[in-house]
Amino acid sequence: MARRFFDDQEFQSGLATELGANASHHIGKVLRMAVGDELVVFNGHGGEWSARILAVGKKAVTVEPLAFVADDRTAPLAVTVALPMIKGERMDYAIQKATELGAAQIVVLDTERCEVRLKGERQEKKLGQWQQVAISACEQCGLNRPPQVTGVRSLKDWLSGDLPDLRLIAHPGKSPFSPAALKGTAELALLTGPEGGFSDEELRAAEENGFVAFALGNRVLRAETAPVALLAALWAWESSD
Repeated sequence: MARRFFDDQEFQSGLATELGANASHHIGKVLRMAVGDELVVFNGHGGEWSARILAVGKKAVTVEPLAFVADDRTAPLAVTVALPMIKGERMDYAIQKATELGAAQIVVLDTERCEVRLKGERQEKKLGQWQQVAISACEQCGLNRPPQVTGVRSLKDWLSGDLPDLRLIAHPGKSPFSPAALKGTAELALLTGPEGGFSDEELRAAEENGFVAFALGNRVLRAETAPVALLAALWAWESSD
C-alpha cells in the first residue's frame, strides 16, 4: 500500500507539484524515498491523488499527481471532541486516537482541574504540534480530512458558544444517554474531563447548557481514554441502526 502524505495545496493530474516543507522532509529525509516511488497525496478538502516522485531535492520533493480518487472516508456523524489539556504524551495519544476514530473537530479546553496551563508562544507551539499529530494520524489511517485542532478555550467560554443540538458529557449521570438520540442526528459535541475530573460547578454549567451524561457504566476513564472509548461506542451504536 502506498504511503500517504498531507499537503495543503491544490493538485492537478499531470502537473508537477513541489510539496511543502513538512511533507518534503518526511519523504526525502525521514523515509528516504526515491524518484519513481509511488505515493498518495491529499489536501484535506476531500479525496486523494495517486502520485509518483519526480525529484528529491535538498529542500523540496516534487511529485506528479496521476489520478484522483474521490473516496472521502469521512465519518457519518460530525463529532466535535472537546477535551482538556493533558500532561505530556497522553495529550498526543488522545488527539491521535480521536482523529483515527473520525472526530470532525478537536477543541482544547482549560478546565478548573487541568494539571497543565499554557499561554502565549508556548500555547501556539503546542497547538501546532497537536495539529500535526492529527495530520499524521490521518496519513496513517486513511482519512482525507484532518480535524482542525483549536483552542485553548475556557470551558465556560466554550459552553456558551455555538454548539450542536446534541451535547454529551463524559460523566455518569442520573439520566444516561440513549443511543436512540443518534437517529437523524448529523452532528454532536462530546465533552470529556481532565485528570482531576469536572468540578461540581462545571457539571452544573454543562447540564444548564444542555449536556447529557454519557458514560460506559460507572467506571472512571482516564482523561486520554475517555474520548477514544466514547467515540468507539458512538460508532458502534450509529452503525447498528
